[in-house]
Amino acid sequence: MAFAHGLSDFYSGIVPFVIFFVVTREHLSPAYQGVLGFVWYLTSSVVQPLFGAYSDRRGRWWFLPTAVLLTVVAVSFAGSAHTVPTLALCIVFGGFGSAITHPEAGKYSAMLSGARKAGGISIFQIGGQIGYAIGPAVVAVLLARFGGAGTLWLIAPGILATLMLFAAMRRVDRSAVHAHHSASRGVARPGEPPDRLGVGLLVASTGLRYFTNAAFMTYLPNVLVGRGASLPEAGQVVSAFLLVSAIGLFAGGYLADRWGTVPVCVASLAAAVPCFVGFFAFGGIASIGLLLCAAILLAMQNAPGVALVQAMLPRNLGMALGLMNGVAFGAGSALVATIGFTVARIGAPSALLAVAFVPLIAALPYLVVGRRGAVARA
Repeated sequence: MAFAHGLSDFYSGIVPFVIFFVVTREHLSPAYQGVLGFVWYLTSSVVQPLFGAYSDRRGRWWFLPTAVLLTVVAVSFAGSAHTVPTLALCIVFGGFGSAITHPEAGKYSAMLSGARKAGGISIFQIGGQIGYAIGPAVVAVLLARFGGAGTLWLIAPGILATLMLFAAMRRVDRSAVHAHHSASRGVARPGEPPDRLGVGLLVASTGLRYFTNAAFMTYLPNVLVGRGASLPEAGQVVSAFLLVSAIGLFAGGYLADRWGTVPVCVASLAAAVPCFVGFFAFGGIASIGLLLCAAILLAMQNAPGVALVQAMLPRNLGMALGLMNGVAFGAGSALVATIGFTVARIGAPSALLAVAFVPLIAALPYLVVGRRGAVARA
């Protein structure tokens, strides 16, 4: 499931870069970047719970590899698009493939993880994080060397990897169903209604975490270049900020299985704040080190949060993943647009320093959910 997630997110990660390339090559207004980016965000993230809910009821083993294949083919043709409608069509199909993949892979990860749900989800998420980080670097080389046709070089390896998924998924499906039934024996509580308020609070918390992460990724170059760093150096720091999150994903899953979801999520979110503040208080290597520590701590909430919502929605594992991965990500990313006005008014350092305290607000829903019932210990 980590491989499937990484494969899908590798192609998802190149979409913003391809949109920028095509819009620039065709001398189109930058406004098209925003519109096409919104189309991608809408089709790949916001609709995830809908596909997840359908899969929970009528899922088949071939949903996952077919969805990955759809993203592979659609995104690989996107660089060759010469009109906005053609590019939008590629984005829509690729987005739907991604929107199907995430709930499917997240559902199987939960089913296969036994009692260590957070650890299993963290492995699934690490795969996506690595794929998403590698994608832009690869496509930049291909576009620089071959132009728009460079993305076509990604079709063959993508199809080969997808065929591997098709070959493996029947056995994975059988193993997941068997493991899930065994783990659920004596645990299911069919008459107990889901805690909708608790789920809503955790989705909101995750949205705030995504907002913090996206705000720093977007405006870190402004801060670093303002401090005297070159653009390549700023890019390296942003890449490192993204890559070290994988450490947090693994640590969060491991620690939550050992010490409990709520304590780990609250502690990691709260501890991220002084690290972010330290980034602004100090300079040099110490400043960058604190920034990377903050990225690790911020990511620790991800896997335990998903595992907790899946425990609260045991019959809707795919929809739960879609809510936490799709809706929360989309809402958090959309909030970043509001920071642009603040940056224009008071500057990037002051705006991001204010954002640095948002994880404290994100920690509060976990305290509320922890007081609402024993499911918080899942």
